[in-house]
Amino acid sequence: MNMIRLFFLFLFMFSGFLYSQGSETLFKMYQQREYQQVKEKYNQIKGNLTKSEQLFFESLLMPDAESAFTNYKELFDKSDGRIKYFAAERLKDYYYAKGYYSTASDYERYLVENRSLIETPEVTFQLDETPEVQEDAEKLYIQVGAFGLEDNAQQMQQMLQTQKVESSIVKKEVNSRLLYCVWVHGKENFQQTLNLANDLKQKYHLDFKIIKE
Repeated sequence: MNMIRLFFLFLFMFSGFLYSQGSETLFKMYQQREYQQVKEKYNQIKGNLTKSEQLFFESLLMPDAESAFTNYKELFDKSDGRIKYFAAERLKDYYYAKGYYSTASDYERYLVENRSLIETPEVTFQLDETPEVQEDAEKLYIQVGAFGLEDNAQQMQQMLQTQKVESSIVKKEVNSRLLYCVWVHGKENFQQTLNLANDLKQKYHLDFKIIKE
């Protein structure tokens, strides 16, 4: 009798191990943007995934962007952990594609602040640790966004160009992750640059960070 119990206990633990391995592989494929492999792997293991995981990957693979958006919104509002994080990632891309830069920036900020949800506990994620700029800074910039995708940074830069705001996209590697930072060109001194930054925040709801380069 004890041997039978041990057998079923082992079978249960082994099934859980297989689920964990399959789920981790699927999410890793997604993070690497290997969508064809995601589709194939999902069809193999979807019966072993949680409902929220199934909904996320079904939304990822569906051709109707609006239906997928509805699902991602539901997942973001009702889920937690990495499902909530990845749903926020999809919503951010959706709003940028639609031109809703302020809303997209809110999701981008959530992603930056909650990066630990998809990292090991020992890993932390912080933005550029450039010290605060002093009055005698030689060159000032206003960072108004830091994006994982270059396309998103370019969209923000184009939006700024329509308002005749000069900016540059600067690549920064933070904790082994490449970020595309949008830097608005500052003024001659700190106070003028700060005034410009506050003006941008008021008009476009952009959080900023004044830095020196």
